[in-house]
Amino acid sequence: MRKALVGVIIYLLIAACTVWGQDAMHFYDLGLKSSMAYKKIQYFTKAIELDPGLTEAYAKRGTLLYFQEKYTSAIQDFRKLTELKPYEPEAYLMLGLGYMKKGNYDEAIARLTRAIELEPQHAGAYSYRSETYRLKGMIEEAIQDATRAIELGGSERIIGGAFTTRSKAHRELGQIDRADADFKKALKLDPEQYKYSMLTSTELLADWASESSRLKSVGWVGAALIVGLLFVVIFKLTISSPQKKDDDH
Repeated sequence: MRKALVGVIIYLLIAACTVWGQDAMHFYDLGLKSSMAYKKIQYFTKAIELDPGLTEAYAKRGTLLYFQEKYTSAIQDFRKLTELKPYEPEAYLMLGLGYMKKGNYDEAIARLTRAIELEPQHAGAYSYRSETYRLKGMIEEAIQDATRAIELGGSERIIGGAFTTRSKAHRELGQIDRADADFKKALKLDPEQYKYSMLTSTELLADWASESSRLKSVGWVGAALIVGLLFVVIFKLTISSPQKKDDDH
């Protein structure tokens, strides 16, 4: 009788665990199918509550939180993910990005380095570590990592980012020609994601004015017109148009 009772209890526990797992996957699937980010997060959260070991839910929720700039919460998810999957390079990469956004560069470098240890050909990890090095003021290391990312190749966005970081690093070292060359490559690879302004208005005028031969070739009238056009372009780029006031306010 006692053995039969134990058998029934074990059966019920196994059945309960099976239903528990199915319920967790049900909410996970709902999260994948939903088109709204906040609903996705709710579904993935429910899936994690039902199955705390569901690594896919941590990865999906953490990524959503990262792009919502909720970096502390994203870090928590990816930290848990590295505990559950200690040999997953993407988990360390995203954890490193979270720390980088929070300004904790040492932690970011450590996690991105771990991603590279697990996957030595990971161009993205090199590219992001390069930017982290640059933000920390380690310019030579930034250039080395960016160059390695470019050599490894990858998506246009990743390699464009590596060229962008290397461009900024060269500029900080005063290597303007190299900075300009990398800037052009970054812009060509990833024009939509490009957010780095290579020249300020003052530098633009100074660079143009330094080309005296070009000014002489068009004459003083032409030079005056060119300078005037430059000022127009600069003001359009640097002064945003006033927003139209809402009639209801």
